[in-house]
Amino acid sequence: MGKNSLLKSTAKKKKKTTPKVAAKAKAAPKAKAAAKPKVAPKAKAVPKAKAAARAKKPAPKTKKKKVSMKELIHKKFDTWKPDKLYTVSPDEKYLKGFAAPPFASGSEEETRRIKELLLKKFDIADIKAAAEKAAEPEVSVSYEPPVDTDTTVFDPMEKAMKYLVAAVVVLAALIIGSSMINKTKYYMNANEGALEVWQGRFAPMGEELLITLPGVQLPETIKDVYLKKDVFPIIFNYYVEKADTLLEVPGMPDFGGIKNYLNRALSYAVTSASAEAAYNRLNNIELMILLYKADVAASKATISDLKDAKRYLNEAEGLSTDDLQADMINQKIDEVDIMITDLKAKEVKAKATATPAE
Repeated sequence: MGKNSLLKSTAKKKKKTTPKVAAKAKAAPKAKAAAKPKVAPKAKAVPKAKAAARAKKPAPKTKKKKVSMKELIHKKFDTWKPDKLYTVSPDEKYLKGFAAPPFASGSEEETRRIKELLLKKFDIADIKAAAEKAAEPEVSVSYEPPVDTDTTVFDPMEKAMKYLVAAVVVLAALIIGSSMINKTKYYMNANEGALEVWQGRFAPMGEELLITLPGVQLPETIKDVYLKKDVFPIIFNYYVEKADTLLEVPGMPDFGGIKNYLNRALSYAVTSASAEAAYNRLNNIELMILLYKADVAASKATISDLKDAKRYLNEAEGLSTDDLQADMINQKIDEVDIMITDLKAKEVKAKATATPAE
């Protein structure tokens, strides 16, 4: 009995303790629910090589406004000046340790002699008197009669010939001088809607037709005789306007004709400003020709033609005079490089496809 009662009592104890453990086990989800919210998983670290590649990747180029050929040719360029002139700052350390060289070098006796020579005083009156004394000639007295050594015979014809030659030389000088003066004279007159410009011949008198300018009127100030500075600007402007007219023609401009007119205008440029304006236009025309050649070569889409296009663009870059032109040309060079790279990749791929696998 005692044994059975003891077993029953232990069994009851075990049954009572089991629900408590289960209760504790059921309470565990509540503890989990009360836990803090999960933190979002950290982003995977990008490899350093990829991060550096992303950092080095250039920003996409923004499209810049295209400039017309007329705007480029008529564009004026100011003379560049630095914001601050370069100055050399003195070396303070060197100046502090600087010492002048000695007045004289050598032995004490030699130094004293040099100082005495350098510090010696001279009287200008003594120098002048000594010079006058040296210039006085030695006078010698002779009582013998002078010997007549002139044995030439006077020839009146020879003297007349000398005068004649001198007169011819003077006359020739007068003719040449008057011819040069006549060459600097210009005359203008209107003839059937055109302006005729005449220039004096290289002769004392007379003139010859220099040029005829259709559609040009006589200047407001009428003169009997004009100078070079009055006539040449009119001819210069005439040829520049002709070049501008060809530039405004629809379609592809006649670059050859434009260059021809600008070169003619340069022959009549009398000021540095007008000459510089003509040279700038010629420079821009050459740049436009190179850009046109590059576009034509790039349109053929072969590696050799693309290389020619890049060569034309590099030459054009050397003629660019401002940042806008340089950026536009560099953008075209980048596009050509990309096209060359793509074509080479296609050729390699085509060769690999054509070659049978071993």
